[in-house]
Amino acid sequence: MDLKTLENLWTAFVDGERDFTGIDLAGADLNHWGLARVDFWGADFSGANLTQTNFRRANLKEARFNNANLAGADLRWADLREAVLTGADLDEARLQGALYNPKTSFPHGFCPAEAGMVGLEPGATLATQDLRERDLGGVDLSAADLSGALLVNSQLFGAVLKKANLLGTLLGDSDLRYADLGQATLMSADLRGADLRHANLARANLIGANLRNCQLTDAHLDGALYSDNTQFPLGFEVPTTLYHLAPGVSLWGADLSGAQLTGVDLRGANLAGANLMHADLWGACLANADLSGANLLGTNLLGTDLSGANLSHTNLMQAIIDPQGTIATLRSNSQLN
Repeated sequence: MDLKTLENLWTAFVDGERDFTGIDLAGADLNHWGLARVDFWGADFSGANLTQTNFRRANLKEARFNNANLAGADLRWADLREAVLTGADLDEARLQGALYNPKTSFPHGFCPAEAGMVGLEPGATLATQDLRERDLGGVDLSAADLSGALLVNSQLFGAVLKKANLLGTLLGDSDLRYADLGQATLMSADLRGADLRHANLARANLIGANLRNCQLTDAHLDGALYSDNTQFPLGFEVPTTLYHLAPGVSLWGADLSGAQLTGVDLRGANLAGANLMHADLWGACLANADLSGANLLGTNLLGTDLSGANLSHTNLMQAIIDPQGTIATLRSNSQLN
């Protein structure tokens, strides 16, 4: 880096410029500089003096910090996905809420989780995390646990959230265009004002979800689950390809395999021939329901009320059952010897 580059950076920054993508600042002395919320995607900070530098909420994706001095730097909520921090001095650096992924390289022996950083990858445990107003476009969080997370006004364009647990997650005003939410659990999630145009919500669980003021143009909803307390946008006509879960409904032959159905009330429902393989029916009410010929292979039936249910020719192999209550019910229904 030459002094001219540093001088140009300072002049542009003072004038309000915040996009310095790919800038070469190798060896620069930025000690105590305030660079919060600046875009340094792909920038080179190799060997730079960054002690006490404020990078709070900065975009540092793919930035290079080889052997840089980041002692005492403020990197809280910065995006360090795929950044190179090999040999960097992170002594007393503040990293709470900073994002990283499997391609982020750290100094030897450094533990990002212990520093309070947030790892983004399939299957990640991110329950109750504060991710509001973050740019997570295209991120792969399939099968991740985001239950109770705060994702209000977040950028999730094209994100992969397939089979993710978004139970009770706050997603208001978020950009979910083209996002893959197939088979995601959105029970009781708050999506008010979210942009779901072209999103994939096939077989998603929308029981109790709040979708008021959402944009659903060209969203794929086939096989999605909803209940009487699911709130759709005003004037939205629910397609017949969705499954309505309520007492007495007909779900004959429905594919509900792997669905999260904890506590659902399906008393008296027609589930004859339905596929409930590996579904979670913990605490659900299926009293007097018709489950004849249904597939409950590996289904969680702990605490499930099956009193009076028709279980003739029902596949209960490997089902998880209450050793007392459920077995007694099945015996009374002549399903066990």
